[in-house]
Amino acid sequence: MLTAAFLWRGINLLSALCLILVTTPAYADEHQHLHQSQSNAESSMHVLKPGEKWKTDEVVKLGMDNIRQAISVRQDDIIKGRLSAHDYHRIAIVIERNAAEIVRNCKLAKDADRAFHRVVLVDLLDGVTLMRTSKNIQAQRVGALGVLQSLRNYGKYFQHDGWSLDAVKSD
Repeated sequence: MLTAAFLWRGINLLSALCLILVTTPAYADEHQHLHQSQSNAESSMHVLKPGEKWKTDEVVKLGMDNIRQAISVRQDDIIKGRLSAHDYHRIAIVIERNAAEIVRNCKLAKDADRAFHRVVLVDLLDGVTLMRTSKNIQAQRVGALGVLQSLRNYGKYFQHDGWSLDAVKSD
């Protein structure tokens, strides 16, 4: 009986990871905000020095604050697995709406924009996809945990007064 439970949990986790791997290229292909091809972007992208962060604008800051607020109030419930599918779906809608607003209206420098897409946005949207579309509650939880990690990455690599890694606790 115990072995079957571990096997089922492993299958659920594997399914969630496969969904992440399948949806990442889809978002990358359909996302219209990217400015250059992958190979050109990699060769010309600025590399941050230790302690340096990418500059953001007010649109990004407001959207990221809204996203952090939407998920951080439920962070303990996410970590402890206490949310319903409907809870994950509601949080995902708020995140998706704010991410779309950022994409439509941000005015980041070219390198900062590329970095934001690679370091934050792709993973954020992958998490949202799992939260919104998965029928498996554990996959939805994995998506929410991925969003939390995206928020940690944002704080680590982008300038945003009042944003700290402590604002989004590690699990």
